[in-house]
Amino acid sequence: MSREPVPAFVKAMGHRIVGYILNISETEARRVLSLEYRLSSQQRVTFSSYLELCRHLRDDALSQGDMERSFFQRLPRARQSDTHIFNVWHHQHNGKFIVPNSEDELAYRLCILAAELYPLFLIKTPTKRHMFYRMSGHLSATIVLTPEYKQLCHAFISDPSFERLFEEMSNDPFETLGRYSDSQGHKSVISLASLPAALLLNSYDLMRARGPISQRIFVSTVKEMLDTARGLADGEVAQIPLFVGFRNASLGNLDELATKWGVWRRYSPATAEYVLQTPKAMAKRKSTGFILESGMSYAINVGELVDDDDWPDEVMVAEEERLSTEYNISMCLALCYLDASKSFTAPEWVWTIDPFSLEGGHRLVDSVAETDQPVVIEKSHLDDIEHWSLLLEDTDSTGIRLAFSRLVSAAQFPFATDGLLDAMIAFRNIFAAGNHPERIRDAVTKLLAGETQGALETVDRLEQAWEAVFTGDVWYDKEELNALTQSCINLCLVCLHHLYLKHRELVSDPIRLEKLVTLPENSG
Repeated sequence: MSREPVPAFVKAMGHRIVGYILNISETEARRVLSLEYRLSSQQRVTFSSYLELCRHLRDDALSQGDMERSFFQRLPRARQSDTHIFNVWHHQHNGKFIVPNSEDELAYRLCILAAELYPLFLIKTPTKRHMFYRMSGHLSATIVLTPEYKQLCHAFISDPSFERLFEEMSNDPFETLGRYSDSQGHKSVISLASLPAALLLNSYDLMRARGPISQRIFVSTVKEMLDTARGLADGEVAQIPLFVGFRNASLGNLDELATKWGVWRRYSPATAEYVLQTPKAMAKRKSTGFILESGMSYAINVGELVDDDDWPDEVMVAEEERLSTEYNISMCLALCYLDASKSFTAPEWVWTIDPFSLEGGHRLVDSVAETDQPVVIEKSHLDDIEHWSLLLEDTDSTGIRLAFSRLVSAAQFPFATDGLLDAMIAFRNIFAAGNHPERIRDAVTKLLAGETQGALETVDRLEQAWEAVFTGDVWYDKEELNALTQSCINLCLVCLHHLYLKHRELVSDPIRLEKLVTLPENSG
């Protein structure tokens, strides 16, 4: 190929757009940017044209004094015969343009727009963690330029579902507005002009969070997002996509795993790049994490605001259900790998994808520390994982939900007094100790039967620590706190292991301490 140097800012825009316009693989596109791939004569012409376009737009942007903003405002205007130049080049190199087949006028026009704008989503911006798509103002302005824009706006306001979304109608799409509140407590305004951008950018989010990237997948995901948005606009409760990233466990010889709580997926380089912020974390997650895809109950109310008590029950408990799922996954893996690992699996980020949002629902959460020995889930372990998932889901665990949440919290702060306190509260909650913590020792003896070696010594140390914490006479340094907290967490897990396997009927029994103490010898 030509040895024409590739400007650094073009390299920073990423390889995916190069792969698209030349209709080559991502691996080949990376090699093009490093001048290691042999292009055909036609590909060389296209690539040179791409470099020249980028240089020209950058020079114009520099003259305006706001390089990044001006560059991305001008980029969508690079069109030829009402088609973006990136799609023209793609077609010249035998690339396919997805033409949806649908009798649904709105779906057809929105998907045509998605296929037309797809290459713009592939460009990285120099200073943003996300891609071009999150610059929603640029995306809305780009949509206005497309020949389908007027017909698309007409299709939206003619659609029975979206018609009720807009309270204020105008000939100007930017002044055609709808106000709504959602079941998560947010109040928002959406315009006819911003609605297509919201649906497209959230569709791109959903595609990237799942992993595989292509124009065909993007168009299909837009249809899926449109269906969800229609249901919400009609006043229905929808399951919006929910993704949770877990650390300290990974899928060994599995690409994905279907569970009662949703699909667990291995991190790919593309998903790691998209949902994680640091290169260090991106490199590690393939072997130290996995992603859960599930759903979260969600609803909106157009116009008058809804009181909290008026929302459907399923959306009122949606956040609680999400936390319950996360705790169940953490506990499932902790109990399944009790003897093989001391690591604790817990979430590190959560992402909900609302079709109407222009803000993005990705957020980091407090998590446990990284471990050097993460759980590795292999195919040979699937029966055990299914067994523990069924035990956790089919058992009434409301009585020890406090223990679940406190164990995760203790694992987050094992070097602090608060972490030790959380672990000890979890331990007492497991036994519903109440006003009789002195009876826990006897309950542990009965529950663990002949496996009490070391456990009773830990019980005694925890009783001393409890007194020390609440009298203010805490003498532990960080290492001692960590050791005692880890001992308490491990004992909690051992006790839960025996409780679920042998005495599931007692898990949420309010007088389980008394019943455990009175168990016959060797009752397990």
